[in-house]
Amino acid sequence: MGMSSFVLFKRGESTSASDLLSTINNICIKEKLLFDNDEETYNSEGTLKYTRLYISDTTFKGNYARTLSFSVFDEPYEFQTVTYDWDDTQNKYFKAVVSDDFDDNEDLLFKFLFAFLNEFPDARVWIEEDWFYNLEDMKQIKASYNNDWCYIGPNNI
Repeated sequence: MGMSSFVLFKRGESTSASDLLSTINNICIKEKLLFDNDEETYNSEGTLKYTRLYISDTTFKGNYARTLSFSVFDEPYEFQTVTYDWDDTQNKYFKAVVSDDFDDNEDLLFKFLFAFLNEFPDARVWIEEDWFYNLEDMKQIKASYNNDWCYIGPNNI
């Protein structure tokens, strides 16, 4: 399908990339997922501004089909702030964690995002089809899991 997912925080309320990286590593340990990262970029003060990470439920070596790739950004970061028509308050949102295409790994994406939202309940998940999920939506999805969850608007779950 070629779709991506985005973890959003209200602008000014995101967690540092360094703390996100640490939390994601801990989520992977708790959920028994494999974790790796590379491509770290730091600013002149030594603050992590960007990293690329990989999550899988099978070994990375020789089986890339079950690997999810994410970019993690530290706020502020150019082109990572967005607004949405559905938000009457005109809040700006920061895209802190961005996945690449997750096709055929919807279950793995759900497992990771559900655990992530449990750590950051104020965050939101945006799937490119203009569907937004919060922790309560994810709990409903988990209660009657459908592997096509991310292709169904949360109001239709």
